[in-house]
Amino acid sequence: MPIVEFLVSEHIITFMYYVSKITPLFLFKALIFLGLSLALRHTDWLLSIVFLLYGFIASTLIGAMYQIVPNSQSRKLYFPKLPYLVFVLNIISLVLFSLNKGALASGVLLLSYILFSASIFLTIKNWKPITVRFLSASVVFLNLSTIFLLLSQLNLVPFRLAVHTLTLGAMLNAVYGVELAWIPMLTMTTLNFKKALNLFYAKQFSTLFILVSFYITTHNLLIFASIVEFAVALFYLSQIYSILKQRRIKTTFPIPVRFFIFALLLLPFGLFVGFLMSIFPEWTPALLELHYNLLIYGFTAFTIFGGIAHLLPRIIYNWKFSERQGVSIGDFIDEPSLPTFFKLSVSLYLTYLVLDLLPDPAGLISSFIYIVLLLYFFKLTFFKALSAFLYLRR
Repeated sequence: MPIVEFLVSEHIITFMYYVSKITPLFLFKALIFLGLSLALRHTDWLLSIVFLLYGFIASTLIGAMYQIVPNSQSRKLYFPKLPYLVFVLNIISLVLFSLNKGALASGVLLLSYILFSASIFLTIKNWKPITVRFLSASVVFLNLSTIFLLLSQLNLVPFRLAVHTLTLGAMLNAVYGVELAWIPMLTMTTLNFKKALNLFYAKQFSTLFILVSFYITTHNLLIFASIVEFAVALFYLSQIYSILKQRRIKTTFPIPVRFFIFALLLLPFGLFVGFLMSIFPEWTPALLELHYNLLIYGFTAFTIFGGIAHLLPRIIYNWKFSERQGVSIGDFIDEPSLPTFFKLSVSLYLTYLVLDLLPDPAGLISSFIYIVLLLYFFKLTFFKALSAFLYLRR
């Protein structure tokens, strides 16, 4: 990783040229819809998936990019008031989904993402940083996913095409890009830019390849595309391992990195379950929940937990308190409790994973356990940040 890009990454996370006030709202909304998806998964599976994908994952991507992209460019967001309209349209679309107005909801959602994309792309002037390239690809796949979602509501394409465009396209591009900047910065190591660039091109190819295979629905093509996607993920994991191996000071990993590492351990298992479903389609009903339990409630959620734990207190601090003496970033998050929470969250998640494989009422209990995990995370992050914010504003 060139030193210039490393400093840009550090600038993004710590010094914050631009503070996005809407980002905490999007992150808060994301976790609310994660909880709602758990509450609905045994009663309305399709709505729970929509909430999980477009309420949780997409909201996180949008909120994070509103903060990260302007800082990567050292400039303010283009159309700085537009994110509030995007937020409202997001809420409206998810309410419409709840009212079984799928086509209208998809149209409203697509409009919100188009407006979001306009702000992001008009803000970008420097396309060289690898993180910016990954995030730009993520934005493209986010819009494409919503187009497929709309077409699926009209019975023109399969719903799984929209699902995998969001997860494999938008989500993984964003995770790969951000972690390739954050993990080197947090561990004080460097990134091999050439390998990262090769990963970027390989990821775009593998994603488009698997999406085409979903549309064509040729069995052998889907199997081969799944192998390619799995190989790209392993290539990414090898780069992360190389980054972590460079550490000269063998201290405990920062809490966000611990969340990232645990999440990355789940990634190959989740992709492998998807690979098995491509080989044996008849196994899909039995493996589908395990597939998204590993990739979304596991890999994605823990990655987002780590991201929020790192990003949220820095946004609040830089927004109002960076020049106030006696106030630090640590005032806006319960740092002493985070190591304990990390260990507990791993145990609770693994318990959730095992119980969810069993018939009800074990499945219902598993959802309750995950909601407890989520509420505890809320307490340490959003509740702590809000309490400190209100106290220090007096």
